[in-house]
Amino acid sequence: MKNKLFFLLLFSFLSFSMMAETPENNPLEKDEIQEITEYFGDYDPWEAFNRRVYHFNYGFDKYFFVPVVEGYRKITPDFVQHRISHFFDNTKNINSFGNALAQTKGRKALRALGRLSINTILGLGGLFDVASALGMPKPYEDFGLTLAHYGVPRGPYLILPLLGPSYLRDAFGIIVDNKLAGSSEISLPKRYTLPLSAIDKKSRVPFRFYGTNSPFEYEYVRFLYKKYRTVQEETHQNFNIGGI
Repeated sequence: MKNKLFFLLLFSFLSFSMMAETPENNPLEKDEIQEITEYFGDYDPWEAFNRRVYHFNYGFDKYFFVPVVEGYRKITPDFVQHRISHFFDNTKNINSFGNALAQTKGRKALRALGRLSINTILGLGGLFDVASALGMPKPYEDFGLTLAHYGVPRGPYLILPLLGPSYLRDAFGIIVDNKLAGSSEISLPKRYTLPLSAIDKKSRVPFRFYGTNSPFEYEYVRFLYKKYRTVQEETHQNFNIGGI
């Protein structure tokens, strides 16, 4: 179901990109452009600010972060990259466990705790994903979903510097989740774990700013993120939509 949704959203994204890139074949009148922007719309009262931050993130990515990530991928063996990815994935079980408890979802909390325990003990601190090899499901919760569970609305759409798309509610949730996940890395200096976690996450996603050459990219990203969070709120499962 998750993969079908992802490809449906991706198809929608690419279809409208092609429309925007080939005006001679698909001339867009002013009314049509208005229809497209309304379809991809969301509650975005801070759009002017968000667009500036979006462009700042693009510059940071293009001139600094992407070159760093590409260097990391070139000098780091795939085996080591996978171990690093599994380690940080394992820390997400701490967030899922804590937030599942906060939502009184005992069974889900036990599943997250089970994955955490098995991967930490048998997987050498989370370097190997033994739990998945054993067929254990991957529960997912974050503090933004916990707030949603108790009826807190998303609030305005918000582009966070360096972090990307979010909502006001979820931005607060990120702070709580980072504090919670940080407890698993207490023996490791933050000056190493924070940048390494960011590099690992970026290395696993294909999204690059303005990669579509479309004038509607901001609207597309906002639309995809809205659908992404909607599915997470409905299913409480995590999946990757390209790292936006």
